[in-house]
Amino acid sequence: MRIILIFLIFLISRAESQASAFWMEVIPAAKNSSLVTVRVCYGYIDDLSVRHRTSGTEFESIKLFDFKIRATSGQESPLLLVKKVDCWEGTFSAKANTFYQVIGINTKLPVIVRNAKDSSKNIRSIEYLYGEYGRSSTPGTLPIIAEGPYIQLIPQKDSYQILPYIYGKHPTKESTIRIFNPENWEKNIPVDTAANIVFRATQKGMYMIRLDWWI
Repeated sequence: MRIILIFLIFLISRAESQASAFWMEVIPAAKNSSLVTVRVCYGYIDDLSVRHRTSGTEFESIKLFDFKIRATSGQESPLLLVKKVDCWEGTFSAKANTFYQVIGINTKLPVIVRNAKDSSKNIRSIEYLYGEYGRSSTPGTLPIIAEGPYIQLIPQKDSYQILPYIYGKHPTKESTIRIFNPENWEKNIPVDTAANIVFRATQKGMYMIRLDWWI
């Protein structure tokens, strides 16, 4: 079976796109407060780069995500989201001089049956949302998430290094990283554990990084 891990990245500007997707907003704590607000929405961006939140089946499916907060030390805690009018919202208390990862994974999507007689042709999709808060350390110094799929992006001067992991290990060489830019241009990069997979955002807008993992 092929596992597909989708990692959505939003770099918002004047990109003409009306594709619908989930997105996460991490809102810093107010003055004299330690509470950071996390909002997860579903919607689209119109031709004027205005982001619109929508409701419906996809919006309701946000409840299927499992969210957690992960600190620099590696300590993790669940993040409970409550449904609001046009988003799902939760908060966590952030300590000073600490870097946090906000991680959401939905593994409850149905298997797409491509071949009833050969299950290796079937596809299982996993939705993945990721955000960061704090400036005390770099993502490259954090422990790897070992209990499930994970795509790590390490910021560089003018690019991102892409490090895919499946249960703490690099996926097989048969796997592929697929990158879609705001105009739905697609680039396929075969996964090689010895290679440095680099992604450059050539324009602003919404990017999607997808890992096709063969097991």
